[in-house]
Amino acid sequence: MVDSGTIEIHHVGNLVAKTKRSEIARMPKGEFPHALYYQIFGLKPGKGESRKRQIVEAFIECLAKGGLEKTSYEVVAKKVGMKRTHVAYYFENREEMIRATIRYAIAVGQQMIILRAEKAKTMKEKFKVVVEGNFYWLETHPQFVPVLTLFYHLSSCDPSYRTLQTEIRNMGEQRIMTCLSFVPGMNETIAREKARMIQSLISGALHLYFCSDYPLSFAKLRELTSKTARDLLDT
Repeated sequence: MVDSGTIEIHHVGNLVAKTKRSEIARMPKGEFPHALYYQIFGLKPGKGESRKRQIVEAFIECLAKGGLEKTSYEVVAKKVGMKRTHVAYYFENREEMIRATIRYAIAVGQQMIILRAEKAKTMKEKFKVVVEGNFYWLETHPQFVPVLTLFYHLSSCDPSYRTLQTEIRNMGEQRIMTCLSFVPGMNETIAREKARMIQSLISGALHLYFCSDYPLSFAKLRELTSKTARDLLDT
């Protein structure tokens, strides 16, 4: 993961505000996987680390409800039932909370895709699971949608986040490549090219849906993206 550093934030609240809150509210809300939090940050469950986890969870919920501009130390502290100074004890500044939140959200999504892919019985089924993985992640954990849009923004203006974004994209491409053995005549060069195209298709679909007035429902977009990805293999 990237090291902590200074982050410039420029009106991200406007970006997050474009999230389709009404549809997100109707999505089933997944629980926070506490064990994964400790695993991500190499921590052992304890009172202090439990507090940090609670702060991250509160930050995510506040971000989802009010956007970044309204997610202050005071708001997070009130949500978690702590004093502002106590929050500052665990996270020296808001940028640290943002980094921890993004790392946590992305890790949850990655783990969900991996676990679902492991249950696939064929490579063709695994390919479908991998392509649709991020959609199911956000359907079951809609509170991570503003985190994702914030991550998109930060990746456009902060080199460290761009590096993390690139690493995640590369992992996605590699995951797709491993699924393409079921396609006749698919050599490594073609597989890599197709995987890159499909990963871009997935990222673009999510970005357009949550950052614009997209005409399709999220479920329909997932189905369309999956079908388009499959069609790309035949071209």
